[in-house]
Amino acid sequence: MRSRSLPLLTLLASVSPTAIAQAEEVTFLDTITVLGTRTAMSVRDNPRSVSVIDQSTIERRAPESIAELLRDVPGVQVADESVAGMKRIRIRGESSRRVTILVDGQEITDHSTYGTPLLVDPAGVERIEVVRGPSSVLFGAKAIGGVVNIVTKRGADKPIQFETGGSYYSASQGWQGFGAVSGTLGNFDYRFSGGADRHSDRSVAKSRWAPTGKLEDTAFRNDNLYAHLGYRFGADNNHYLAMKLERHRLESEGWPGPPVAGQDFRINLPQRDRTKVGLYYDVDNISATIAKIHADTYVQTIDRLFENKVTVTSAGGRSVAVKSTSDDRITNIGGNFQIDLTAFDQHRTILGLQFLADKLDSEKGSTTVMTGYAPRPVTTGSTSRDKASINTASVYVQDEWTLPYDFKFTAGARLYHTRTSLDETTVAARANLPAQEDTAAVKSFGLTWSGLSNTVLRASYSEGYITPTLLQMFSSTTAGGQGVTYGNPALKPETSRNIEAGIRYEHNGLVLDAAAFLSKSKDYIGTTRCLSVSAACLTAATAASAVSYYVNADRATSYGLELVAEYKITDTGFTPYVSAALIRRELEYSTFSTYNSDTPLLSGRFGLRYEGNWQSLPFWTDLYVRAASGVRQTYQGTAGLVTDSVPSWATLNLALGTNFGSNGRYSLAIAVNNILDMPYRPSLGELPGPGRSVELTAKMTF
Repeated sequence: MRSRSLPLLTLLASVSPTAIAQAEEVTFLDTITVLGTRTAMSVRDNPRSVSVIDQSTIERRAPESIAELLRDVPGVQVADESVAGMKRIRIRGESSRRVTILVDGQEITDHSTYGTPLLVDPAGVERIEVVRGPSSVLFGAKAIGGVVNIVTKRGADKPIQFETGGSYYSASQGWQGFGAVSGTLGNFDYRFSGGADRHSDRSVAKSRWAPTGKLEDTAFRNDNLYAHLGYRFGADNNHYLAMKLERHRLESEGWPGPPVAGQDFRINLPQRDRTKVGLYYDVDNISATIAKIHADTYVQTIDRLFENKVTVTSAGGRSVAVKSTSDDRITNIGGNFQIDLTAFDQHRTILGLQFLADKLDSEKGSTTVMTGYAPRPVTTGSTSRDKASINTASVYVQDEWTLPYDFKFTAGARLYHTRTSLDETTVAARANLPAQEDTAAVKSFGLTWSGLSNTVLRASYSEGYITPTLLQMFSSTTAGGQGVTYGNPALKPETSRNIEAGIRYEHNGLVLDAAAFLSKSKDYIGTTRCLSVSAACLTAATAASAVSYYVNADRATSYGLELVAEYKITDTGFTPYVSAALIRRELEYSTFSTYNSDTPLLSGRFGLRYEGNWQSLPFWTDLYVRAASGVRQTYQGTAGLVTDSVPSWATLNLALGTNFGSNGRYSLAIAVNNILDMPYRPSLGELPGPGRSVELTAKMTF
C-alpha cells in the first residue's frame, strides 16, 4: 500500500495551495433542491433526507450510467439484476420497483418486477436530486423507498457554445462520446445533443462468479438524442415556457451466472427504447399572494423486447429448450399543475393537481422444443396478448409554517384515486375481469429547528403508497420454464410509514449530515402457489399445474443510520470525508421471516480529496475506499428455504483531473478503479464488479 501511495503524496507535496479560495466555500449543505418539499430550499434547512449530485461532481466523473453517480449516496444501492446496461436504484433496502424515477419532474413507469432503470444520457444532466424515505405525498404512487429526480440541461449563457467529449473504459473495452450545441439568443435558449456508447463483456478479478476473469454476455450499447427549447417572456421576464424531447435506445445482453452443468441459460434485451416529449411552463413573483405557478405535461413511450432461453440436457442426449419472449409497449400521458401561495404571513402553501394515464400493451410467447424423447423433436408453443391501463388522479397540498424560536413546521397530504382495468386480452380465463378502483390518502409532517449555532435539527414522518403494476394484476410471467405466475386483479396497494430524525452541522471546516430512520411497510406483493381453484388462479387447469399468483402477503421493517461528513483542513487543500449507512432490514413472508434481505449492514465510502494548483493549473485528486459488509438473501425454494450470499468487500480507488485553457474550457480526468484487483460483488442484485481498470475522460467546451 505504501509504495502505491508514495508517488501521489510526492505529487501533492509539490502542489501549491495558493489557489484555494480564501472566502468561505459553499458546501453540500448550501445546495438548493426542490425535491424534498417541492419548493426551493437548501439541503441544510430541508426536513427530509436529501442528497444532490451537482454539475461539477458529474463533470469530474466518467459514468457509463446515471446510477453510478448515486452509488455513494448513503442508503442507496445499485442493482442491475444481471443485465449490465440496465442499472436501477434501491433506497434503504427497498426494491427498485418501489423507487420513483423522474426526469425533469416527470415519471418513468416500468411495470416489471425489477423496477425502472436509469436510462438517461449522463452528458445531458445538470444535477440529480435524491430523497431517501417514503415520498408519496409530493411525488406520486411509487415512492415507498424514495425519489430520484434527474434534471436535464438548458441552454448555455452565451449565444452559441459547442461541447464535445468522450470516455474510455478498460474494464469493458468500451467508449462513450457526445456532442452538444447550446446557447441563449435574447429571450430564447436552446440545447441539442447526441451521444452513444458501446461496451463489450466486462473484465473482473477471477472468482467463483467468473473463473476466467470475464463475465460472458454483459455487452451493451446506448444511443441518445436530446433537444431543449425555452423562451422567457412577460413584462418582467418572469414567464418561462420550454419543450424537451428525449430519445434513448438500449440494446443489452444478460449475464447467465456461473456455469451450471447440463444447463444453458441466456437472457437478451435487444430493445429498450424510451421517447418523450415534455412541455413546461413556469411563472414567478406574480403577486404578494401568489409566488409561483408551474404546469407541465408529457407523452412518453417505452418499447422493450425481452428474451430468455433455457436448455436443460440430461444423460442420453435428451434436452428440453424453452424460449420465452415479452414484447411490450408502455405509453404514459401525464401532467402536473402546482401553485405556490404566500397569502398568509409566515406561511408558504402549495396546492397541486396531478394525473397519469399509464397503458401497457404486452405480447408474450413461449416455445418448448423436446429432443431425444421421440423419433423426432417435439415443439409446442403458446402466445398471449394483454392491454391494460391504470389511470391515477390526485390532489396534494403542503404548508410550510415558520414558527417562533427558530422552528419551521411542514405538513402535507395527497388524495389519490386510481382506476385499473384489463382492456383487452386473448386469454379466455381473464376476459371480462372488472375494473378496480381505489381511493387513498397519505400524509407527511416535518419539523426543523435552527436555534443552535451552526446547527439544524430535524424530524419527520412520511407515508408511502404504491399501486400494483399492470403485470401483477392482469398479466402472466414465466421464469425459464419453471412455471407461470399469474396476475391477481384483487391486489391492494402496498403502503409504508417512516419516521426519522437528523442533524446538520457546519463550522470551522467541518460539515455533516446525519439521520436515523425507521420504516414499516405492509401488504407487500409476493407470490404463492395455486393449491386450489380460486378467482386468482383463474381456472382448474392452472390450479392443477400448481403454478403461482401474486398476493398481498409480505411485510418489511427497516431501520438504520446514515452519515455524510467532511472536514476541510485549513490552508492545505485537503478534505477527508465519509459517506456511510448502517441498515437492518427484516422481511416477513407468509411462512417465514428473515433479515437476509440482500441489504448490507454497513456500506459506504471514505477518502481524502485535494484541490489546489499544480504548475499553475487547477488540480484535484481523490484517493478513496469503497466498501460494504457481506449480504445474504433467503427465499422459498421448491424444496424449502434457500440462502444465497456474497462476502464483504472493499476496493481502493484513485481519481484525479485538471482544467486548463481559457475559462477552463478543456478538462481531463483519469480514474483507476479497484487498484488491488480484488474480486467482489456488491450484492446479489448486482453483477460482480470490475477488476483493476482505468477510466479516461476528456471534454472540450468552446
